[in-house]
Amino acid sequence: MSLKLAVWDVDGTLIDSRSSIFRAAVEAAHAINISPPSYDDVRAIVGVSLFDALAMMRPDLDNETIAAYTHEFQQAFLRFHADPSFAESLYLGAEETLRVLKAEGWLMGMATGNSRRGVTRTVEKHGWLDVFDTTFCADDGPSKPHPHMLQCNLEALGVDPHEAVMIGDATHDMRMARSAGVTAIGVSWGFHTVEELLAAGADHIVHDFTELKVWLDAFEPQALSEQKRARY
Repeated sequence: MSLKLAVWDVDGTLIDSRSSIFRAAVEAAHAINISPPSYDDVRAIVGVSLFDALAMMRPDLDNETIAAYTHEFQQAFLRFHADPSFAESLYLGAEETLRVLKAEGWLMGMATGNSRRGVTRTVEKHGWLDVFDTTFCADDGPSKPHPHMLQCNLEALGVDPHEAVMIGDATHDMRMARSAGVTAIGVSWGFHTVEELLAAGADHIVHDFTELKVWLDAFEPQALSEQKRARY
């Protein structure tokens, strides 16, 4: 019997962190006296490990300045989370979908550009310790779109690429999935557009968690394996 593994991105896929990430990027820029980014600047790099993301966004800055920018970005998030009124909402249907898939026997993994500290905070806050079988993040190796985090999920759970799907809102998620030989499912509600996701190699696009659940219910690893072998 084939296994089924769903690997999830977090920001922009499960959690609506668009406002807080943009706010942190702007506040951090002000803290080190550089020009603040636009929302489009920020959304393009979400999902990549923070230092690499900021270096990608600001190639004009030297490594020392990027390190300072990274530090101030992290400090901004620490301030946000210290405020009792701070909240980042789950997307409608996210919690229910995670719980139902887990109950139905899906293995559940995570591949996120967050730090390990951020992953721990998120998992504990939402009570996901019993939901996710594996979590891999920016602290565990190369950044997206390198396939490392996704491959770590596969290896840790003994799952073949054709038995897994990667679910994310960013082009980095789609490219990571393609590199790993995993089905790439793009969600339309996060940071990147449908057109960007398709251009990055998304196998399928969904527009809400109901549609995603229907697609996952129809996922047949063995039926897809021939296609994957032919493609890769």
